[in-house]
Amino acid sequence: MYKVISLFIILSITGFITIWIKNDPGLIVIEWQGWLVETSFAIIVCATILLFISIIIIYWLLKILFSIPKTIQNNYKINKTDKANKTIISALSAKNMGEIELAEKLSQKAKYLNNSPLKLLLDSEINSYNNNEEIYIRDLGNMLSYPETMLLGIKKLSNFYFQKGEIQKAITIINKTPKTRSTPNWFYITSLKLNILERNWGDIIKSIRNIEKYTNISKADIKLIKSRVYLFQALEYKKKNNTIDFRYINESLKFDPSFAPSIIFKAKLLFEQNNTLGFNYIKKSWKKFSHPDIANFITEIYEKKPKNELLKIIKSLTKLNKNTFINNISLARVAISIGSWNVARKSLKIIPEKDWTKDIYIMMADLEKKEHGNISKSNYWIKKSENANLDFVWGCTSCTHISTNWSLICPKCSNINTIKWQQFSKSNNNMNKLNSIEIIKPKGIIEELDTGIDR
Repeated sequence: MYKVISLFIILSITGFITIWIKNDPGLIVIEWQGWLVETSFAIIVCATILLFISIIIIYWLLKILFSIPKTIQNNYKINKTDKANKTIISALSAKNMGEIELAEKLSQKAKYLNNSPLKLLLDSEINSYNNNEEIYIRDLGNMLSYPETMLLGIKKLSNFYFQKGEIQKAITIINKTPKTRSTPNWFYITSLKLNILERNWGDIIKSIRNIEKYTNISKADIKLIKSRVYLFQALEYKKKNNTIDFRYINESLKFDPSFAPSIIFKAKLLFEQNNTLGFNYIKKSWKKFSHPDIANFITEIYEKKPKNELLKIIKSLTKLNKNTFINNISLARVAISIGSWNVARKSLKIIPEKDWTKDIYIMMADLEKKEHGNISKSNYWIKKSENANLDFVWGCTSCTHISTNWSLICPKCSNINTIKWQQFSKSNNNMNKLNSIEIIKPKGIIEELDTGIDR
């Protein structure tokens, strides 16, 4: 609409001027250096317009003429860059096929793009394969200067220092991560892991806040992370100060009141104050959250008591919870340890055989051997255990490492919060060690709590 109005105004003015000139053409006289020129105003206007148009055309032609060398140069650069990029892609393909020598030759051909993001990526891959650490670190450091490769550079460089055990250097690098919601979760989780390894408690809290703010991890999972971190801090504080302090363990239980290791640790602190306080807390917890480790903990606490009294204590716990499986397997385990065969056998028989795990069959084999000396029957149960469901264990969901106790950091792969109470698949190679009837006594829960969690 505005264009139409503008065009109308211009045409109107032009028409007005044309009519005005026609009706009153006038006369212009120019005298210069003895020359006398007489002409009309209309001709002067036309000549001026033609001169202006001529200047524009000449300027345009000169601009094109002078731009030709630059255009040629730019086209040359574009062609050369395109060729180098294709060479780099070929080199990356060769490297990933294991053709390192070919990748190196192609990399040399693409030296025109040295220090470009794509070339740095290629060189870092080659130098990593050839174990050229100094050059590899340099390439990764240069990758941090480009937005396209920054995150990859941070990831590779922090991993490099982590593998070398230089945790503080890894933290310095990971702290360069841009704090945005588009940054992958890995960077925030890694920051938390590294700070946990270094026991940087203030930075641990910052890392958790960044996880809350920038990642898509659910609120429920973040609560679990907080619970485990505070338990870890409680264990470390106890290990370092050897004093009773409920601050951190209460925070842990606030975020997850059902977690057995947290319950056990608080119970341990209470037992240090008073046996009655400790046992009452265990009974209160067992009503809602039964777990075999809690039963094992109580067994260790009262292991010096007379056998019948110990069995009575465990029986009193099992009456508080309706979890038939955990109650009866816990009672049976204690009964076998003190030689109460009838109680053990009765407890195991209550559990439907379809729910029997490998451990139950082994306990039945143990019963037959110790109570009756029946090797044949014992071997029968051992044979059946080979096809039974596997037992719940503390195992890493990342690397499938099996542990006797929970820990915040997997001792094998160093991932955080991956040690879970779970059943592994029968096909898992890590479970082969469980096929043996020989039972090696694990490190006691109390001893584990006393020593804390090693890196």
